[in-house]
Amino acid sequence: MVQILEGVAVLGAFTLYMIPSIEADARNRDDAFAITVVNVLLGWTVIGWIAAFMWARRPATEKRLTHLVRRTRRAVARVTIDKLVAHAAQRGALQHHRMVGKLRVRSSRAAVVAVRQS
Repeated sequence: MVQILEGVAVLGAFTLYMIPSIEADARNRDDAFAITVVNVLLGWTVIGWIAAFMWARRPATEKRLTHLVRRTRRAVARVTIDKLVAHAAQRGALQHHRMVGKLRVRSSRAAVVAVRQS
């Protein structure tokens, strides 16, 4: 009889310990495995168990995902714009260099023509 009570106590303690994981699984959370890992590894500390429990109870809203997508898009847009600006600056510098070269060639040709006419 004592062994049965000890078995029930161990089973009850294990169930109590795993409540955050059970809660996450019952709510069909996408991060249920991560919650279980935190619960198993840090649940022995009271703070780890409370953190896993609060994480499992917190609703997974679409607002957080929308915010993440928006931030990612902005970051990609900034990188793209920076690359376009750098490319335009590089092309502008190259065209400026070509124009200066053409002006030098034209001015040297004009000097040669002026010398010949004199």
